[in-house]
Amino acid sequence: MSPPDAAPTSDAATPTPSTPLRVIAIDAEASGVAPVVGRAVTDQMRKTAEAMGYEVVSAADTIAAAQRLRMPYPPSPADLWRVTFVAQAQRGAFARVWAHEGQYVTEISVASLDGAGPFFARGASGADDLKGVVERLIRQALPAPTQWNAEEAKRLTQQTQSATQADAPEPLPVPKTQLRIVPISRMAALRPTRRWDLALQTEAAFGTSSDFFYNHLAGLRLGFRITRNILIGAYYGYANLRGRDNREHNMLSYFQIEHRIRLTQRSDITVPVRFGVGYVPFNGPMFRLAAGLNIPIASRVELGFDLFTPTFWILPDRTTVSLNVGTEVIFRL
Repeated sequence: MSPPDAAPTSDAATPTPSTPLRVIAIDAEASGVAPVVGRAVTDQMRKTAEAMGYEVVSAADTIAAAQRLRMPYPPSPADLWRVTFVAQAQRGAFARVWAHEGQYVTEISVASLDGAGPFFARGASGADDLKGVVERLIRQALPAPTQWNAEEAKRLTQQTQSATQADAPEPLPVPKTQLRIVPISRMAALRPTRRWDLALQTEAAFGTSSDFFYNHLAGLRLGFRITRNILIGAYYGYANLRGRDNREHNMLSYFQIEHRIRLTQRSDITVPVRFGVGYVPFNGPMFRLAAGLNIPIASRVELGFDLFTPTFWILPDRTTVSLNVGTEVIFRL
């Protein structure tokens, strides 16, 4: 059976020269951040669209259209096209926002009844410039009201009306062109927002041979992000070592390369895998492998743990192996 008043007429869906294009803005999805952030993103989307010359569908009408369609949330690109059609708008916009590396990442998708898009934009911001970045992304993803193919929109909406009136159980069809995503700023968003970091580290080394020993290390590491997940760093610190008769004071320096494995795309909790090559004066080279866990505790601060760290100490007369356990506090600069 046909859903009552679920589909507008093609005339209602097509603007006239004296009527501005309408846009529906679905409430932004706030994933892992405070709901107020999502509301701020939604409000800015509406304000920017209105400033661009669109007539913005009211919040009440937006909810009514989503309920009439029984739209899943968050909507897929196809769902966004359908709710735009049901709301008698010409374009629809939806945003997701989450936290990454101490900043907000906002991702905006736009669907258009004339078959173009959905257009896509993504960017990162802090709390202070969140609204400014959302405004830029909307202007980037949402075409100007003058860019409108009326003939194609009429054809597609008529196809949708025909499918609705045919009592078919399938959902309203969406043009294949509607599933094309144009990643306007995806690569820019994947670049690290802060390249440098400084770590304060302390580490305990337990010898694995029958001649057990204990060494303790404490120092600083300066790191540089090559990509989002690949880092290089230089460490310099104090080493308290077991000597022949008593404890010895020395220094340790090493160069390190690190790859961070992300548990999920939207989580900042990572598993760092590290390899370091260094030197201890009067002792010899050292090689360090490490795997652990890094947990963000503030916007620019991480707590890191090296939980499995086999370390090889090349001495003048032998090679010894230790299993180390370390902890560090990382400050993004």
